Amino acid sequence: MKRLTAAVIAIAVIILSVKFTLNFKPLYYYDISSLNIAANTYLSEDEIKSSYDYLIYYINSNKDIEFNIPLLPSSLEGAIHFREVKEIFKELDYLLYACGAIALFGLYSCIKKREFSFLKLSSNLILAISAAVILPFIINFDASFVIFHKLFFRNNYWLFDPATDPVINILPEVFFFHCLIMIIACIVVSSSLLRLAYKKLNR
Repeated sequence: MKRLTAAVIAIAVIILSVKFTLNFKPLYYYDISSLNIAANTYLSEDEIKSSYDYLIYYINSNKDIEFNIPLLPSSLEGAIHFREVKEIFKELDYLLYACGAIALFGLYSCIKKREFSFLKLSSNLILAISAAVILPFIINFDASFVIFHKLFFRNNYWLFDPATDPVINILPEVFFFHCLIMIIACIVVSSSLLRLAYKKLNR
């Protein structure tokens, strides 16, 4: 049970790190100025923020709504891509709920037996799984970025044409690299907290 508990906690932490980063708007707001995103579009800084806010709302929304980003035109292919992104995050939510349910049962069982080694194991698993996924991005972000899209999307609609989907002009690749850095930071902090909890409880 402790191995299963550790595994689902590790998966949950990684998903939560991704979702936290997605919803941490200050990162993008900072990049608007640091990357001079406004120079690539006709939108003002406030309009760029409004457009980005809509993307986050759309991806997070449980409603079956049509993709219609304000102030920017979109092609059918572009709308389909964002719909697919929305579906991926919905599936991540389902996986997170399942992990949460299993983790609660596992936590109850392990704590009742005063068996806390699952915390250390979970900490190690988080780092191991994350390293396997993230290391290729650190080595070659551009190539890994392409492979990532080819693995998760069965079409090439993610290859936006700025002429028909100018939203790509406000989503520079460097921003996604910054997202990766934040995800890594969240994962390292979470792993450290789990290990710290193990040390304190195992005294």
